[in-house]
Amino acid sequence: MHHPPDTLHARKRRKARAMIVSAAFQLFAEHGFENVTVAAIAERAEVGRTTFFRYFGDKQQVLFADESTNVERMCQYVREKVPRPPGRDLSAAIELIKEAGATTGIQTSLPLAHSTVLIRLLRESTELRSRYLLTRQQRAGRLAGVLTEVGVEEDVAVLAAHAAMACELTAMRMTDTPEVFPDHLDRAHELLRSVAR
Repeated sequence: MHHPPDTLHARKRRKARAMIVSAAFQLFAEHGFENVTVAAIAERAEVGRTTFFRYFGDKQQVLFADESTNVERMCQYVREKVPRPPGRDLSAAIELIKEAGATTGIQTSLPLAHSTVLIRLLRESTELRSRYLLTRQQRAGRLAGVLTEVGVEEDVAVLAAHAAMACELTAMRMTDTPEVFPDHLDRAHELLRSVAR
């Protein structure tokens, strides 16, 4: 992949974005999601509101800041990994998505402290749970697309992507600290395999 030269401008943008994410997570940890305004996040990050909106559409988006990068990494993994098209092999397709998640560090892409906050906020906020579900739904759509691209038949690809999503949602519901998330995810996949046997 071609990376543009790391200009001072690019570094400043990255830094500003990181400051906003960091400030938002601190405030959410202190006050809960509903009680934090964009203005408060901007103030803590020492940027203007305009700068905030240059990077994020709203405060929910800050929580899922790296979602598109993560999905792109997963898709890339699937494209590079497939030795032969799994065709109609549902288990192989689900396993491929699980591997893509683990290998691209999708569960570890958030710092531990941030994951802890996110897990708590998802329990507390219906609004946030809907947004989380939406990001997962969009991710499943992208993954189904990339599976089809590498030769999985469409119905199998769609089902695999949604089955993997169901495992993640189950693990997330059972998780109270980020450290146990991978175990819950393994358990959910194990249960799913037991049905297929």
